[in-house]
Amino acid sequence: MWEFCISINKNKKTLSNYVYDKLLEYTKKYEGIVTKHEKQIDVEILVACNEYEKNRLILHLQDIISECICYFYKKDFLVSNLHINIGDEMSKQAFISALLFFDKETDRYIVNKYLNINKKLNLDGFFNFKLQTLKDKWKELIEIANQNEIYLYSNETFMELIKFLVDNIEVKSDVINIMSSNDSYDVFDSKFDKIDSKEITEEKDEKLVALLIALCPKNINIYCSDILPNNLKNLICKLFEKRVRFISKIN
Repeated sequence: MWEFCISINKNKKTLSNYVYDKLLEYTKKYEGIVTKHEKQIDVEILVACNEYEKNRLILHLQDIISECICYFYKKDFLVSNLHINIGDEMSKQAFISALLFFDKETDRYIVNKYLNINKKLNLDGFFNFKLQTLKDKWKELIEIANQNEIYLYSNETFMELIKFLVDNIEVKSDVINIMSSNDSYDVFDSKFDKIDSKEITEEKDEKLVALLIALCPKNINIYCSDILPNNLKNLICKLFEKRVRFISKIN
């Protein structure tokens, strides 16, 4: 059996749950096991598989670890270092989401360049000591925003900046369908299979915007415009413009 252990600070419960759930999906598809143990400081997640599945598991681990760094760690980094006080809360969350997914493929490339999957990896240690190049890249982006805050006080200018970032995020989906359910919103792909992103923890309106930015679809069909708050509807239309269609019912 080939084994690998990831240790994660136990205060980062959303992150450790994400890693464990993703590895659990893998071990259900292929022969393998995954366990999670809480220590004094860290949570240790151990995954094991037969030797002939090792290379497949390593690819899976690379994908999971790069997502951990490029989503969870980058989000914490942005929130801690971004010091602009403009716009309403929903617009600010949209700005953070746009920065989060902007140039993400390059971020993932840098992570994988320095990632060496052997027997054990401490996620905090890897981020703090191996990824200075990545942190410098993020700092540069944040400093540009912080230093130009005065120019962003205009809501129109702020929206144009967010839209610029969104327009330069790689398209992940062809069509996204949004429907209402129990005073909430459900998001479906082109085949109407439900999409959920458990790691996105914002309130429902901010979560919908964050999910749309993450998926960056070519087309957005909205079947529940009557229950969308005006500020949410306007923000989606401004960020995605011609991609948005409002549909009263399913034919």
